[in-house]
Formats: sequence, C-alpha cells, structure tokens
Amino acid sequence: MSKRINIEFSLGLLILIISITCFFYYSNKIDIFNNDEALKINSSFFDIGNINIGNDVKINGVKVGEVSNITLNHENFMAIITTSIEENIKIPNDSVFKISNNGFIGSPYVEIQLGNSLESLNNDDYSINNIDAVSLEEIINNFIFK
Repeated sequence: MSKRINIEFSLGLLILIISITCFFYYSNKIDIFNNDEALKINSSFFDIGNINIGNDVKINGVKVGEVSNITLNHENFMAIITTSIEENIKIPNDSVFKISNNGFIGSPYVEIQLGNSLESLNNDDYSINNIDAVSLEEIINNFIFK
C-alpha cells in the first residue's frame, strides 16, 4: 500500500514540476513578465489588409517589435496601427511604414524602411510616410475590369 502511494506521489510531483516549467517557459516566450518599455509609434492607413494585433514589425526582415493596437480615426475613417518597437532602436522620422505579406499565404507584417533623417521618432509620434496593404484581389480586379 505504501509503495503505491509513493509512486502516485512521485508521479504527481513530476507532473507539477513539468507544469510549472512549461508555464514559465511559455510565459517568457509571450513576454508576460517582460516589463521593458517599448517605443510606441502610430501609423495611419487607408487599408490595413489582414493585419492583426500581435503581428510582427520588421526592419530588413528582422523582427523588432509587434502590432500592439488597431483603432479607427472617427474623423477621417483611417485605420491607426500602433506598433511597439524595441526602445533601443532609433527610427528616423522620414522612415516608410509599409504593410507587407510573407508570400501569398504568409502572415502580414509591418515593414519599416529606414529613412535618412537625423531626427528620430519619439514615443507616441505619428509616422508620415505610410504605404497601404496591396490586395491580390484588387490587383486582379483592376487588371480584368480596366
């Protein structure tokens, strides 16, 4: 009887240790405990395509942040995307923010093409040069019907 209780206790303890390890591993991956300040930059777009909160923000193909918020400006009905970028990266204020895709079926992301300005964007600034998402359906419709 005591051997059976010993095996059950050992198995339960093993499952508890594995569960705690998995929790901390995945919470580190999704940055639950990461309290680092990020640079928030807003960009206005007419068409954001399939972009969602959590999509990547990349510079030259390297992930430097993610989309943290998407809202609608009620005055001009443009979509405002707020991106969270690593604080140590300085983005020139003439940089181009473009919505791109990873191929035909890949996930969309915000691509930043760095400009040449000596002044950089600060927290909660708006980017000036923005390029909307290009829809494959829109290109085909324009080709066929025009």
